[in-house]
Amino acid sequence: MKAILYVVHGSQIPEKNLHLSDLIGKITKTTQDITALQDIAYLERKADTIEVVSERLIEQGATELIVMPMLLFPALHTLVDIPAELAFIADKYPYVVIKILKNFGDEAEILDILVDKIEMIPSEEVILLAHGTRHFAEPAQMLVSIAEKLSKKTGKTIRAVDYLGKKTYHDVIEKNVRRGISQTVLPFFLYEGDLVKKRVQKSIWAIDPDIPFTAPLDFDPRIITSITKIIRKEKQYVTNFTRLT
Repeated sequence: MKAILYVVHGSQIPEKNLHLSDLIGKITKTTQDITALQDIAYLERKADTIEVVSERLIEQGATELIVMPMLLFPALHTLVDIPAELAFIADKYPYVVIKILKNFGDEAEILDILVDKIEMIPSEEVILLAHGTRHFAEPAQMLVSIAEKLSKKTGKTIRAVDYLGKKTYHDVIEKNVRRGISQTVLPFFLYEGDLVKKRVQKSIWAIDPDIPFTAPLDFDPRIITSITKIIRKEKQYVTNFTRLT
């Protein structure tokens, strides 16, 4: 029997966790024909960990775990943390088939959400700012590819930058300020959590307090379509990722 396991990061803001649970609840309604056995595991909680929830699903009869990372990009959580926790399950329950699906940040529906936001921005340039990672090369490459597609669709200059990887956002934004180029930051995040509100905005407004921000993806219903599509097709990555650190 198949089971779908949604793996989320979790937020320090309870309201955001409720919104995320609601989003997943809507996804489960579209995938009931695949299986009624579906649950949520958290990366940043002591309870309802991947191990705990996986065992709960197996105890209910699951022999195949379809693991859907509720994360935009393939970085440390998707490529290291989730497989590491599932390795214990694979060893303990060798008869259980485990499939980790791809992230959803580059799906067509997500690009459509970003296009709609960009078309409402009057600035000369859009700063597409993602979380980023120091550990793998592919997320930055994926972000650049997304920015190029968005630029073709909208005719606007889209700068792909990250906060944590090479920290390219600072130089790009500072250079635009020196040149007098108007810019708006589009946070490429699922929701506006503490990272965006307390760190990213503070860091950018230290350069120029007048730089505007758009809302992030903010649980747009098209996210449901993109994730449902991945689950139905059981889409997985077919590449070997390049470890940097």
